[in-house]
Amino acid sequence: MTKTNGGASEDQPAPIGDNRLDRVLAGMIVGIVVLSVVAILTYMIGTAGGWLAGPTAYVIWTIFFVGLPIAIVLMIVVTIRIGIRRRRDSER
Repeated sequence: MTKTNGGASEDQPAPIGDNRLDRVLAGMIVGIVVLSVVAILTYMIGTAGGWLAGPTAYVIWTIFFVGLPIAIVLMIVVTIRIGIRRRRDSER
């Protein structure tokens, strides 16, 4: 018979909420990075071709410069969450 701790045995994986949040954060990271890469490619091709100018160019440039730092911060958050979970699991 296994020892239970509040109805959950020690051999059970992390709660589903933790895994779901990590998957959502990972999806956000991928989406933001892809959007930023598409924005910078659009900016480079559009300004070289001459069809991208004015306020639209500034909006696309802003997407690139805001998106990548947000993605980096989210990567740091996911890394910290994984480290905390591994430390918690190793203490059990």
